[in-house]
Amino acid sequence: MKDLRRRLPTTAVLIVFAYAAIRFLPILYFSALLYLLVSLAAWELIRLTRPQNFSWLLVFANGLLVALAFTFNQKIDLKQALAAGLIASGLFFLFTVRSRERLDQFARDWGILFLTTVYLYIPLYFLLELKKKGANYLFFLIFVIAVGDSGAYFVGSALGKHKIYPLASPKKSLEGLIAAILTAALSGWLAVLLFPVAVGIPTAIFTAAVIGLFSQLSDPVESLFKRAAGKKDSGSLLPGHGGILDRLDSYIFCAPLLFYLIRYFWK
Repeated sequence: MKDLRRRLPTTAVLIVFAYAAIRFLPILYFSALLYLLVSLAAWELIRLTRPQNFSWLLVFANGLLVALAFTFNQKIDLKQALAAGLIASGLFFLFTVRSRERLDQFARDWGILFLTTVYLYIPLYFLLELKKKGANYLFFLIFVIAVGDSGAYFVGSALGKHKIYPLASPKKSLEGLIAAILTAALSGWLAVLLFPVAVGIPTAIFTAAVIGLFSQLSDPVESLFKRAAGKKDSGSLLPGHGGILDRLDSYIFCAPLLFYLIRYFWK
């Protein structure tokens, strides 16, 4: 409960900030804000993975190419952005790997650099795609994830006995996972009432249940990076919550998931 009390003030600020940004910011400004947040998450991820040879400029430039592709997708294709980033990254390592020590780490360092693009910038920019559909689609996602996480936290804390990710997330339990799916499913019905979107109640409930499941899978994947680095949080920018990456981790899987569920499953 002490940890919960530390989190609540930051949570309140984040809710107001997120609501204002999603509801009122035009697409271009929302994209710029999203780029800043994802870049902060990328900075935290690179600090956790500790590559020996990399360029901050290249990390953020690759992310900017992705941001431009999602923002101006009628003029800039994502495939073109990825190709440009690949060429720039290859040339960077070609001209900077000049010792046996750097050569031994070359594949790992390039993998980490590319990881920031495919693990963070691309999936999290589906938040912009949802914003383009309408603010309520983003609110639907945030509300369902928040309710599912709360269900997992309270039920897992009270009843959790069967650990499912002991290495990645020692506190997560099967009981909490089931609670997350059930509470998220119920929240899908409420979310449609609070934030009307073009979907029927049964489909919303099913979608919310799937999001509840995958939010509980996305979080432990991010935790693996922290455990490998011996850290509890990805950063300390958000009192009681850790870093930016700690707040965005559930959306890495769930933002693209909701986008494609809407495209192929919603009627």
